[in-house]
Amino acid sequence: MRGRPVEVLIPAGFVCAVGGCVMAAMTVSQTTARVILVAVAVGLFAIWARHYLAALATGAMAWCFVTGFLVHAEGELTFGPDDLVRLAALAAAALAGYAYGQVHHVRRSRRRLRRLMRARADARRAPVLRGRLHARAEGVRYQAR
Repeated sequence: MRGRPVEVLIPAGFVCAVGGCVMAAMTVSQTTARVILVAVAVGLFAIWARHYLAALATGAMAWCFVTGFLVHAEGELTFGPDDLVRLAALAAAALAGYAYGQVHHVRRSRRRLRRLMRARADARRAPVLRGRLHARAEGVRYQAR
């Protein structure tokens, strides 16, 4: 797979997860809104990264930070039903961002390839002179009707 290496994407995802949690902690006081804000950050990172392993790792790290610091202020991780719902939501945001990033990349690549092929076809096409449909011998003159 061409693109960014996983060795760079996973630490970048860690930074994104921490940044999303800090942003959520500083702007919103309600727990659900904080989780949604972090999920949006994870989804945006997954769109940018376009790598499923990095996206899921970012979602898992974000869940650890959300559970430990935004939901339970003491930094303890729990595995209650609410925590597992948050984990599923962050994983879903990561996978949805990955899928959207892949689709967007493919569409952009196809558009770029079509534009390139159109430019090549235009360059190969013989120039049409005004009043002439085809290139003719020098001695033959075109007569307008």
